[in-house]
Amino acid sequence: MRKGLTTSQKRLILMLGGFLILVGTFFFIYQRNMDTVTELEADTRQKEMQVDFLATLQIRSDEMRKAAPQQKKEIETYTKEFPCKITQQMVISEIYKMSVKSGVHLQEIKPGSEQIFFQDGKFLAVGQEENTATTGEEERKLSEVEKNPEKKVEINQMVGKVTNYEVSLTGSRKQILKAFDWIADNKQHMSLSNISLSFDKSTGKLVGTVMVNFYCLNGNGRVYEEPDISSIILGNEDVFGTFKK
Repeated sequence: MRKGLTTSQKRLILMLGGFLILVGTFFFIYQRNMDTVTELEADTRQKEMQVDFLATLQIRSDEMRKAAPQQKKEIETYTKEFPCKITQQMVISEIYKMSVKSGVHLQEIKPGSEQIFFQDGKFLAVGQEENTATTGEEERKLSEVEKNPEKKVEINQMVGKVTNYEVSLTGSRKQILKAFDWIADNKQHMSLSNISLSFDKSTGKLVGTVMVNFYCLNGNGRVYEEPDISSIILGNEDVFGTFKK
């Protein structure tokens, strides 16, 4: 009986061994290397995206840095358009000028509530703020900016307030619209709401109430100037109408 392996058997074993080595090399070396390459490519792409994003941010940052002085100037100009506070004297003066300019007859003015519309650098829905009262025990809750509205602070520390006044008036359609236009075009920040007017057949005029809203910005550095209302007569049956405190 012939001992040992034949040449064909040895060749087959060598071929099988080579195949196993090739398969092992593929799975244990090549495949692992390819997985590593794939991970490295993905990581490279992610880092390239981050680099592109940071480069874009740098460009925007440079643009914003250049525009910052102008934007700051525009912000200061805009905030200075608001009075630093609203007083009844100011309201009387403005509403009186509205009546003179338009010809409407004022019958009554009722001060309403004061609410915050701007705080901590953001605009709020009216009524969203926690503290709106400014009298009595809740006076202690006011911030330093509210207590010293004429002192200039940064924009994110300013407090914007709106106070509404219900005005009873009467006038022709033309006079009423002229009064509305006067409010809309006024440099003093004002707005209208809750307009309730009806036609009076006996006089042929409109009669009713409108809510005039006055806005101020505590801490904008604008010094308050008290208007002169000494020439305005307050009381019944006069050119101004009745003013109720």
